[in-house]
Amino acid sequence: MLSIWPTIILGVALLLVGLAGILVLRGEEQEPSFLEQMTLSTLSQRWARPKSFTRIEGVKHISELAHLWRNEQVIAEGIEKLELAHPRSRSFASQLRTWSFFNQAPGQRAVCLEIVRLLDREGQCPSVIDVQGDVEAAWEQNTYRILAKTTLLEHSLNVAEQVVKLLSDHQAWHVIPDTMVAALGHDLGKLKSARGSLYALGEHPLAAGAIISGIPGFKELSRKEDILRAIKMHHKMPEGLLGKTLKKADQQARQHELERWVGVEATEEINESHEEEAKEKPPQPSSREAVQRVQADIYGETIDPAPSREEIAPPQRMDISRWFDAAGYLAMLKPYINRVEGRRFLAFSMADGLVYFQVKVLEEVARKQAQEAGCMEIATMAQGDSTMRQVLFSVVQQLRQQHEVIATHLIKATYFGGYFLVTRKFNTGMRGYYTPFHAEAFGSIAEMERAKPDLLRDILDVSPYTGTDQVS
Repeated sequence: MLSIWPTIILGVALLLVGLAGILVLRGEEQEPSFLEQMTLSTLSQRWARPKSFTRIEGVKHISELAHLWRNEQVIAEGIEKLELAHPRSRSFASQLRTWSFFNQAPGQRAVCLEIVRLLDREGQCPSVIDVQGDVEAAWEQNTYRILAKTTLLEHSLNVAEQVVKLLSDHQAWHVIPDTMVAALGHDLGKLKSARGSLYALGEHPLAAGAIISGIPGFKELSRKEDILRAIKMHHKMPEGLLGKTLKKADQQARQHELERWVGVEATEEINESHEEEAKEKPPQPSSREAVQRVQADIYGETIDPAPSREEIAPPQRMDISRWFDAAGYLAMLKPYINRVEGRRFLAFSMADGLVYFQVKVLEEVARKQAQEAGCMEIATMAQGDSTMRQVLFSVVQQLRQQHEVIATHLIKATYFGGYFLVTRKFNTGMRGYYTPFHAEAFGSIAEMERAKPDLLRDILDVSPYTGTDQVS
């Protein structure tokens, strides 16, 4: 038995030497970044007096410092040599050093600091990308113009801060370190230095996973696979608390970013009425409405404009004979079919012989036709006027009953449209409010399909939306 003691003593000595070299203390009157190396003798004294460890970042026992030895290189590179150029990066890094929920997760803290350093160096690029096939390629041009104002660095830090808020609200502090790693790294695939094969294929979440896997210390994290899965699925259907929190934090960060910029110049761009020809331009939508519409474009649930909301009561039919001409109306609708401006489209055909129009197209054409006929009370009607619902309902009813060009089997007789789920190739289903027409009212469906741009060829299926909030 006595022969074992030299080995034990040697092992303890090596442990103490390792700990003495990398132990990080917070000075009582210093900035959080102050570093002190503890000598072997001091460490031995504190080991002999366990209560003295309460001054070391809340450590109560020497056993709690074992992980520091294992992560010596990560901590040394991630904290001692950290140099950041941007104030936001420096402020966030300071928070990372002081947040108590990282006390028992130094590995995650070190990885987070490495990601912050990478973002600080390369993250001044826009927080959106434009690559065919990527989930973001389906967004409208207006969405890009707004979100491109937020850099990747800012967006990543915004998402990380939302993670802290969400999980703290649910008292799930133990999940924060791993989710923070995912939040900071979820869009690393958008860095210019990452523009390799995965980026070219339109897979920025996969590219992000490849980059974060190379961050020093990441492969040693116990939940690295969960983190990678959350990053991969953050635009889709995430799993578990980590993945679901990341997606929600990403959405909320985007919401705040949109609210920040939408009032500057985007409100006019997002205005969906397009009434340049009216004598008096109607009021612009509120910032909140504009934000909702762009936010919906990102996350797949289209917020239909206020005039198409039919939850209150079915509209009543009105006399439109003074200005409405069915043949002329259909002729004015036709140019909208499969027309793409940037990433924006207002109507599209499907090979099954149907054409789906957004309600704002019906309204725009009704205003134009009314103006040509001198019916200015319709042409200059304010955006959001409840009477416009009656106008649209009357137009659709006449096209339905007298001209049989409406796909009546897809919408109820008392409404002028319905909710549909549009399934696209590279993202999840997008809910939208459309009025379906028979394609023969506009000519050959074969010609429409041949002329369809690539962006619309990604639409695989359109079906009535069956969610709980469906209009029926």
